[in-house]
Formats: sequence, C-alpha cells, structure tokens
Amino acid sequence: MQKIGMHAYLSVSQGSKKAPYISIIKYNGSDKTDEKPIVLIGKGLTFDSGGISLKPSHNMDEMKYDMCGAAAVLGIMHTVLKLNLNLNIIGVLACCENMLDASSCRPGDIVETLSGKTVEILNTDAEGRLVLCDVISYVKKFNPKLVIDIATLTGACVVALGHHYTGLMSNCNKLAQKILDAAQITHDLVWRLPLHKKFTYQLKSKFADISNVNGNDGGAITAGCFLQEFAKEYSWAHLDIAGTAWTSGKNKEASGRPVILLTQFLIDYIK
Repeated sequence: MQKIGMHAYLSVSQGSKKAPYISIIKYNGSDKTDEKPIVLIGKGLTFDSGGISLKPSHNMDEMKYDMCGAAAVLGIMHTVLKLNLNLNIIGVLACCENMLDASSCRPGDIVETLSGKTVEILNTDAEGRLVLCDVISYVKKFNPKLVIDIATLTGACVVALGHHYTGLMSNCNKLAQKILDAAQITHDLVWRLPLHKKFTYQLKSKFADISNVNGNDGGAITAGCFLQEFAKEYSWAHLDIAGTAWTSGKNKEASGRPVILLTQFLIDYIK
C-alpha cells in the first residue's frame, strides 16, 4: 500500500500496532472468460475508536461492528460460491483499525490518495471514506463492469433513515434501480439519497483538493459525494449500512444485511 501510494487508507491505521490488510477474493463463474467482473468493496474497520477525534464512550464497544461491510462482502462471496452464479465477481475486504496513539493521524493533516487527489482530514473519525477512496481507485486494475461499496459509514445515515433503511447513493440510475428492485424482493429496505453537486461543494478545502468532512448537514450524502469523486470511471453504488448492520442493547448482534439484498441483485443481474 505504501509503495503504490494508498496514503489515505494508511493514515487511518497509523495509530494501531496492527497492520492494515486488503483481502481480495476472486470468483470466476462466468462462461465468458473475458467478461468484466462485478467488484464488491467492504469497509472492514475491526475497531474504530475515532482516533484523535475520539468517539464518546457510550456504546463504543459496538465499534467492533464497523467491519460489517467487509463481513457482508465475505458472506456474499460464500453465497455466490454455493449458488454457482454465472458471473465474475471480485470481493475486496478493506481492513484496518482506527486507534488513538502518538503516531495517529491528526485533524488538519493532508494526505495524497492513490488517485493523486489530496485530502484535508478535518475529522479522523470520518475514516471509512479515507479507506474506501483508495480502494475504489485501486480496483481500476480489475477493469470492473460496476463497483458497489458497502460500509457502516455515517451516523448521519442513522439519523436520516433510522435502523430500518440502508442508504443508497449511486452515479448510475440503472444500477441504483436494480438494487432497489432487489430490495423489493428481499424486503431488505433501501432508500436512495441524492448526490447533488451542492453537497460536493460543502467539501471544498482551502489547502487540498477536497476535505473529508464539512459539518453535520447532509452528512450521509456528503460522505457519498466524497466517494463519488473517486468513482467517476465506473458505474458505482454506495450502501451505507450504519443503521442496519447490527442491533444494539443487551442482545446486540450483527444483522447480516445486506447479504441477501446483494445476492438477489446478482441473481437478477444474470437475468
């Protein structure tokens, strides 16, 4: 990662003693050997303290669930293998740990991403987008047919949609509609949010090409707009599962969403 320039991703993990890992799972199920793959990217923050922008202690134990995007991708890949789907699919698990340490990334730091764009990090707890932006750039090497990322990305999505709906953002109406159609079949509820340029404008930085946050207004959407800046070469969709990936309280557990949703999407895609 260091050698090829994934400095945004590495900035998240530099306060942890644990090394970051990208795990790549390739499934070649298509009858056509030259068919482009569908790429699924899962955010895998095995623990997210927030870094120097430290989270409140209340419910911080649940931040072990910040790897639910990567877990979902792994679950989807297992399911695809069992169903023997006639597709080429690549699952990418983007894993690291966001911890507080003397070497942690600091608010105000500027990093260069794999794409060459620079990012001003105003909040180290907006770390998922720093991981994902480099991975979205990295998967260009696979010449993907389309890219979908799955992430427990923003508390703002929970505020907007509660624990019932997953937030959907996309630069492709056709792709977004296919996901919404799969949601109707599986009852894994999804709601599409707008990626308007006015939200992207909120991320302007005086010192870098883009900042990783800008206030709380439209926080789920500005996160999606940030990722969209790195996905312009693909048909791309982003699923924010912050409100749907797990349940809280005494009986807290992972929900497994959106494994069934995206499995249905893949089955429908073959049709």
